[in-house]
Amino acid sequence: MPHESTEAVQKCEILLRTMMEDLQAKRIWPNMSSIIDGMLKRRIELAEVYQEVHASLAHAPRALSIFWDVFLHTADGWNLQKNRAARQAREELVGVNRRISELADQLVALLDRRDAIHNYSGFRSNTHYHILDIVHEASEHNGLYESYVKEDLDRLQYQFDLKYWPPLSDVLQAIGTDAERAEVTATDPATAAATASRKSGRSDFVRAFMTRIDGSRIKNCGFIPDEFTLSDSGMASLVNCGLDLAVDELVNAEFIKRFRQRQRQASKA
Repeated sequence: MPHESTEAVQKCEILLRTMMEDLQAKRIWPNMSSIIDGMLKRRIELAEVYQEVHASLAHAPRALSIFWDVFLHTADGWNLQKNRAARQAREELVGVNRRISELADQLVALLDRRDAIHNYSGFRSNTHYHILDIVHEASEHNGLYESYVKEDLDRLQYQFDLKYWPPLSDVLQAIGTDAERAEVTATDPATAAATASRKSGRSDFVRAFMTRIDGSRIKNCGFIPDEFTLSDSGMASLVNCGLDLAVDELVNAEFIKRFRQRQRQASKA
C-alpha cells in the first residue's frame, strides 16, 4: 500500500475510533458505534475511499471529521429499515388527518343536535358550552397555566359574553378543516430526499447522504468544500458499508453512475 494511502487510512481510522470512543463514553447513538466497528473491520474495502476523502478534505479545517459525522448519521438515520418506516409514517399521517377530518364532521353534527335538544326539548345535560370552560378543565393539571394564564382568561370570559366566542361546533369544524387541508411534508431535507422516490430502496440512502453532504458545504455555512464530490466507486463502497449490505445486494460504481444520471435528468425536467 503506497505511503499516501497508508496515511489516509490511518488518519481516517483514528478519527473514526475517536468518534466511537466519544459515543461510547457519552452512551449515545449505539448504532453509530456498531457502524464504525463494521467499517474498521472492512479496511481493505474502504482503503481507496479513505484515500479519496482524505486527499480532498484533509486540508480543510474540520471538513474530514464533518464528512464522517455526516456519513455515520446518515447510515444510522436513513438506513433501509428506517426509510421504510418513514414512508409508512408518512402514509399513516395522511390517513390520520383524513380520519380527524371525518370525525370532526361527525362531532360537529352531534354538537349541533345536542344544542337543538337543549334549546327546544325542555331538557339540558349540563355540558360545557363555552370554549374557555373546556380550556380551563383541560389545563387544570398545568401549573403554569393556573399560575400565569387562567386569571387573564377568566377576566376576558367575564368581560365578553358568549356571542364574542366561537361555538364548540365551530372550533371542531376548524380542527377538521385544518386536518383536511394538511399537506404532509418532511421536517428536514434528508428525510424529504430519502422518501422522494415511489419505491423504497438503496437509492434512498444515496439521496439522503448526498443531501446531507450538500447541507454541510461551506456555501451552507458548513465545512465541506463546495466543489467536493465522491467518485462513483467511493460512493458505492460507502453505501455497501453504511447499509451493511449482503453480498447479493451490493451496489457498484455503475449503480451510482445511473443514479446520478437520473438525478440530473430529474433536475432538468
